Amino acid sequence: MFNSLDGSAVLGKIAYKIAVISDIHHDLIRLEKIFPIINSADYLVFCGDGLADIMMARGRITVPIVCVKGNNDIGLNVPVSDLASVAFGQTKALVTHGHKIDVRKGIGNLLGMAIMKECRLVFFGHTHTYMDFVNSGVHFINPGALCMGSYALVVGDGVNFVGRQCIIN
Repeated sequence: MFNSLDGSAVLGKIAYKIAVISDIHHDLIRLEKIFPIINSADYLVFCGDGLADIMMARGRITVPIVCVKGNNDIGLNVPVSDLASVAFGQTKALVTHGHKIDVRKGIGNLLGMAIMKECRLVFFGHTHTYMDFVNSGVHFINPGALCMGSYALVVGDGVNFVGRQCIIN
């Protein structure tokens, strides 16, 4: 699956395959198209804006889901926070939509939060733009907006992770 980006130079044996999506905005056609990809991963990380879509589809998603609310997930009476953390092996990950810490103006606040919570991996959305970079030892991945056809696949050995943008029409 990750032929040119398999991370073989930095990763040991692949232990985690993570599908990361954000900003569905009721694009159920694209969500439907990626069910096989989601269900072939070990986890789904959902970074908000489309929580109702995820809730409707959860019976069709066969992997554990880590999800947070986004700014458009209002009025839903579900016990889902706008911030979550999870460990993938030895790496603690932070998951957020990003609207409450204004990621459209930069990742400074998000970086501070990740450092404070001792997270080395951060998944976020809100900007609708794919991002994959490391800053101050923290690896940031934004899958882009699924409603625009963008999502991310991430693999890791529990210490290091490699992301790749994927496009679905």
